Amino acid sequence: MQREPDDLSRDVTEAIASGVERARAIHKALGLPIVIWRDGRPQWVDAETLESVLPPPPPVARP
Repeated sequence: MQREPDDLSRDVTEAIASGVERARAIHKALGLPIVIWRDGRPQWVDAETLESVLPPPPPVARP
């Protein structure tokens, strides 16, 4: 039986996903390598090999 995530879990998951997208976009735009988790270990990836990503969104103020 799978439980529905509560509001806090959903907010945390969305914040993490947003942060990952933002970091990828920044690294891609600046041409900097980024570390990803692959095959159970960290691995450096060149910015040129990252898939195209949208420009990073402006930070959102939270209440």
